Amino acid sequence: MGSQIMSAERVAIAAILALTVGATHGALYKWVDENGRVQYSDRPPAGDHGGVELSNRGIVVKKLEGGLTPEQKKAKEAEAARAKAERAKAEEQHRQDTALLQSFSNAEEIDLRRDREVQGLNATIANLRSQEKRVSERLADDRTRAENLQKRNEPVPDCKTSSAGRQHRRSSVSRSRVNSTRSMRSTTSTRA
Repeated sequence: MGSQIMSAERVAIAAILALTVGATHGALYKWVDENGRVQYSDRPPAGDHGGVELSNRGIVVKKLEGGLTPEQKKAKEAEAARAKAERAKAEEQHRQDTALLQSFSNAEEIDLRRDREVQGLNATIANLRSQEKRVSERLADDRTRAENLQKRNEPVPDCKTSSAGRQHRRSSVSRSRVNSTRSMRSTTSTRA
């Protein structure tokens, strides 16, 4: 009976060793070398050789990259850069959404704030339009006076020409302010 126990122990030990050796067997790599021959090894291929990693049953586990052309490398880098930019954009949008959610308790508060901002921008636009109108009227008056003086062959005083220039510049500045305020209003209106 003692020999049967020893024999069973030996079989168990042999089975455990066989399983351990099979489990510790490393990966197998397959690739085609520069001469067109298929190569197998327990180490990944050196250099720019593409290939595959095989399981101990010969099934492809993963594809190894290698041997990319410069165009393929450039395309891969461009794709990686595009994916990174998309992730950054998504993270920024998430940050902004989180800030909004922390600032307001519901959508009505967001709409109320937006409406207040639009009202303020509308008032600014109305003010700038009235300034532009006044400046344009003064500019037209100055031009009319200058024309009347020229018709009578009288010299136009420098103050009239410089005044007209100032009025024209003020009018341009007012127009640019109105346009920038309009763009801010449209941005504010579309944010919600």
